[in-house]
Amino acid sequence: MNNTKIFLIIFFCLFLTQCAKRGIPEGGPEDESPPVLINAEPKENSINFNEKRIRLFFDEYIKLKDFRKQLVVSPPIEKSLYSISPQSGASKYIQIDINENLPKNITYVFNFGQSVIDNNEGNILSNFKYVFSTGDYIDSLKISGNIKNAFKRESDKFISTMLYPIDENYSDSIIYNSLPVYVGSTLDSTYFEISNLRQGKYLLVALNDLNNNYKFDPGLEEIGFLKDYITIPSSNELDIEIFKEELAFKSSKPFIDTKNKIGFGFRGNYNDVKIELIDSFNNNFKSIITKNKETDTLNYWFSNIKYDSLRFLVKSNGNKDFYTIKYKEKEKDSLIISPSEDGSIELNDKFKLYSNIPILNINNDLIFLVNKDSIPVQFKTKIDKNNLDIVFDFEMLPNDEYNLSLFPNALNDFLGSTNDTLNYSFSTKSRSDYGKIKLGIQNKNTYPIIVQLTNLDEEVLREKILESDKDPCVFENLVPSKYYLKVIIDKNKNKKWDTGSFLKRISPEKTYHFNEEISIRANWILEEKIILD
Repeated sequence: MNNTKIFLIIFFCLFLTQCAKRGIPEGGPEDESPPVLINAEPKENSINFNEKRIRLFFDEYIKLKDFRKQLVVSPPIEKSLYSISPQSGASKYIQIDINENLPKNITYVFNFGQSVIDNNEGNILSNFKYVFSTGDYIDSLKISGNIKNAFKRESDKFISTMLYPIDENYSDSIIYNSLPVYVGSTLDSTYFEISNLRQGKYLLVALNDLNNNYKFDPGLEEIGFLKDYITIPSSNELDIEIFKEELAFKSSKPFIDTKNKIGFGFRGNYNDVKIELIDSFNNNFKSIITKNKETDTLNYWFSNIKYDSLRFLVKSNGNKDFYTIKYKEKEKDSLIISPSEDGSIELNDKFKLYSNIPILNINNDLIFLVNKDSIPVQFKTKIDKNNLDIVFDFEMLPNDEYNLSLFPNALNDFLGSTNDTLNYSFSTKSRSDYGKIKLGIQNKNTYPIIVQLTNLDEEVLREKILESDKDPCVFENLVPSKYYLKVIIDKNKNKKWDTGSFLKRISPEKTYHFNEEISIRANWILEEKIILD
């Protein structure tokens, strides 16, 4: 072969290589389609079902995401009686194994919610469900509606909805002890639907079913219900508000916390609780009860006594609990006083002193408050109802500085101790550092109403109670920030929001949440009109 032919062959190979490089495909558009069910064994909506295995085949590889949260089986099947695979990894099918015979003449729904996604792009097969019947036909009725929280601004996700038939087996305790006949879920929205229902009369309940047992656990979970039973078929959209019931008081075994303090753990409403010492001591014996600020504990304080054991009676709403506690060596509490503010205080706040031991007496003659010009400031003091906070009430002026001095014996605690010399300094800001909001509220409902300003975490920062539509609603000296507004219809006029009760069929007091943020700026006045419809 001569050199010319060799050159031509090499040139031709290089030319083809370059052409190949230019021709590399860049790929088509990204797949945005969800998986498609192409076959089911047995077929969808099968009747007279008596199989032990179900297989659902898809057109591409899928996987299950958040499967344990998303799956809703209606009516509920004991979890030990079925299994689903694969629960991890990719597969072209889902397999459901039924471990025991299912009851006859029931339509079952396996609703996978948003859990079925394709393996590559994560496209969701929304609200995918598989339906079959162990009887001669498929029940086809359904109900739907929305669920919101009666007190909180935002509702939780994955709220369960449950139906109980009104028949000879029904009682109010059914939601505590028995499984519902049908279940649904809001999944990751506020909308719920329960499908493939049989006609009849039912109790409808919504649960924040935290332990996923399809039963109401009042110490743990929120509940909502419709006062009236529903009749299916029904074309009405059903709205439910969920709430946390207030538990009845229940005490737990007491414990010796310090030498003069015994703690009684509890749950529920403690307002009317009485703790009585059964044993008798001399006339100098004294006691007082306070609520621990951080935990659900009532602290029983008592004077210095010698004892081997103490016997207590705890009374609440007609219930009585008896406890015996044996002596244990513990250290005595020492008085510690701490201020509510250190450095700066907001104009609408009150300066407080916090004590770790109940305060019995305040001697204002041994307390001195002066402003930045060393001019004495008139003040009043009071001990809060829990006996642990001292509140100072005085006219707090903007752009001012204050010095507070407490000399020995100004404060006397329950155990006979007093304070050392204490000095505190704090200052206030200018009024121009704050904003103001004026609310014009038109209320077609009953009065009084409670108007609350909350932060983003729904903590109540300010509150006003309006007795009539003539009462102004103005919040002054607001720190520049974002706020939310809540209005409570105080139906029983006790100046607080009251929750509901399932057994008493009492709904919680009505609340209105205004979801739009209220943005307060320094030296601004914001005016808003609100209509409560």
